[in-house]
This record gives sequence, C-alpha cells and structure tokens, in this order.
Amino acid sequence: MKTIKVGIAGLGNVGKGTYEILKKDSKLLEARTSTKFEVVAVSARSKKDFIDEGVTFYENAVDLANDKNVDVVIEAIGGYGIAKDVIEQSLKNKKQVITANKALVAEHGLELTKLAESQGVTMKFEAAVAGSLPIVKTFKEGLIANEIEEFYAILNGTCNFILSKMANEGLDFAPVLKEAQELGFAEADPAFDIKGIDAAHKLAILASIASSTKPAFADMHIEGVDEITLTDISVARELGYEIKLLGIYKKLESSQQQSVYPALVKKEDKLAKIDLSFNTVLVKTSNAGLNMSIGLGAGSLPTASAIVADLCDIATNRDSKTFNVPCEQLGDANILKMSDRSGKYFINLELDKEEAQKEDLAKKIFGDKIKIEKCQYKANKDTIIAGFITQEMKEQDLDEVLNNLDVTLIKSKKFIRVEETNF
Repeated sequence: MKTIKVGIAGLGNVGKGTYEILKKDSKLLEARTSTKFEVVAVSARSKKDFIDEGVTFYENAVDLANDKNVDVVIEAIGGYGIAKDVIEQSLKNKKQVITANKALVAEHGLELTKLAESQGVTMKFEAAVAGSLPIVKTFKEGLIANEIEEFYAILNGTCNFILSKMANEGLDFAPVLKEAQELGFAEADPAFDIKGIDAAHKLAILASIASSTKPAFADMHIEGVDEITLTDISVARELGYEIKLLGIYKKLESSQQQSVYPALVKKEDKLAKIDLSFNTVLVKTSNAGLNMSIGLGAGSLPTASAIVADLCDIATNRDSKTFNVPCEQLGDANILKMSDRSGKYFINLELDKEEAQKEDLAKKIFGDKIKIEKCQYKANKDTIIAGFITQEMKEQDLDEVLNNLDVTLIKSKKFIRVEETNF
C-alpha cells in the first residue's frame, strides 16, 4: 500500500476537521483508495493539543511548503497573504495543493493554475465552493458531457439563514444578523457575507468551470442582503414569492450573466424551500436536464470532507483540469451589464396616502411604460405600501421609469429582480 504524506497549513476549524477525518476515518480511506494518508507536518500560530507527537510543527507555513517530506499541502489558512505564499511555494516545489480558499481561487486562481501546470502538479479546491456539496466535481465530471446553460445557486449560508429567519419569524435584519453572529454563522465583521462578496467568489469559480473561461470576479455585478427589509419580504410573500440571495450564471448568445443579488423566487420553486444555512445549486444542462444539489455549505467537518475528497482524488490519480480545460484554452467571460438584463422585476413603493388612488394606482404611477403582472397594496396610517411584479422588460428601461416617478406621490422606491427557474 502506498503512502501519501500530508502537510496541513492552518489549524482552525477546517484544518482541525481535516486532521480529525484523516485520523478517525483512516481505515475507511485506506480501503477505498489503497493509500495510507499520513499527516507529517502542520503549521499554525501556536501548537495545538490535538496534534499527535511526531508531527512536525511549523510557525511559518512557508517552511511547511518547503518540507521535502511533504507530498501534498492542504492550505486552510484563508485570505490572500500567507495563504498565497504557501500555495505558490508548494507548487514551485512540485507538491500537489488542496485549498478551501475561495477568495484566493476566484481572484488569483488563474495565475496559480498556470504555475501548477508549468510544474506538472495540480491545485484542487472542492471545499472552496459550497462546503460539503461535491459541486466542483459534479461540474467537472458528472456533467462533463453537457453544456451548462445556466445555474442558480444559494452559496452563502449566513445570508440564507438571515433571510429565512426574517421571513419565518417576522424579524428585522439587525437582530437576525446579531443572532447569526452569536451562533457562529456570521463573523464579527460580516461584510464579506452580507454584501454578497463571499457568494461572488464561489460563483466566479463555478462559472469559470461551467464556461471554460477565466474567472471574472472583478467584472461581476454583486449585491448583498443588507438592504433587504421585512417589508420587502412580507410584500413579496403576499405576491407569492420568497427572497433568496442567488449566484446566477446564464450562457447567452454573445455574453454571460454572472451576478450575485437578492431575487424573488416563486414559493413553489424548489429553490424557495432551501432554508437556514443550507447551500444549493440548481443546474440546467444541455443533455442531463435539471440537476439540484443541497447540503451544508460550511462547518468544520463538512468543509474538511470536501478537502479529503480531493486528497483521495490525488491518491487514485483522478485528475481533472483546474478550470475544466488547460489555461491556454480558457476564453474571456464577456460579462453582461445589468442594464442589459431582461427579466421580471419586483417594484416596492411607499406612497403618499392622500395622493394615491388605489383603483387606478398602477396606471397612475407607471402610465403605459411598465406592464404590471401582479400587484399588492397595504395601507398604513399615512402611506400605502404597493408591491408590483412587472412583465419582462429591460433593466435600463425600468431604471428610467423609476427615476422619473411623481415625487409628490412616491415617498420611497426600490426594485428587486425576479428569477423564474420553473423547477
């Protein structure tokens, strides 16, 4: 039986979970891969009690990357600084690399992949997208005989938890965010999550694999959930929709949509039923039709499970290109501008009660410029909350109408996009 010697850089939740799986499930892994995995080196800011005697400890993770006794380096540090240095040095030393670092892969994955290819090694990152879901493997292997035409993904458990709790318990954003932080779903500084950046990193990786194009994080349209109110959610529900933060990829004629934003999804759609911290990816393909995966998107053991799956691929020589094709074959993504998006929209308006006339309200507000499919009104003391679902239209046309509404009638206005998956 062959042995693969492993070094783990970073011993936080994910690194610790990886070490734990390799230890407690060693017999299972040996039986399935005919390989013994031996952790021979680790690095962290300080020594950890759970690491066995005999495992070499490094304070400097780059020293681990230079350890000639290590065959595979698992990077579980996160961020852009030392994590990037560790991966680069490991690849230069012709070591296989596994990472859970979505930000690094999304923003620097192309240059790191070129380095890996030049050295004849690989960089794997199943754990970087949607935790325990084997979605990278699904895109690369299970759906290899398909064009991925579009996908809709809930990629951030924190945002899904917040929106679910707001909707189901009638709570405002701030107290739900605080609860998410207390439960460990959100960081002390939650900006990466609630502003959509974390989901966008994951989307950039998946979209690159789906389309065989270079990761295009810098060109993507990104919105988070920090502007979603309880009123938005309640009016959307009355119209038959739930609000979800979606990462969206669509293959268009001469461009691609790669966007992250809150969207209305019909209550009966399967995406609308994914609650709390679960992640999901709904894929529409050319030959296999519809495919949907659901699972835990974060956590120590779920994420570590994906890391160990990559390790097993290395052990059994199941190789696949980092972004599905060699770097030299990756095209440019040509991202659609949101102003050119065509689709339905949810318009939420707060109206002056005296000025509003409910009987012809849609006509009074929009004239013939926007065609309304559904509407819902709720009277408060001095205002009327009006929710509208438009027919399909171009976003720049919607913007133009909303920017020229009667200011004596409209006290506040916003729109949220509608996505119809029909699944």
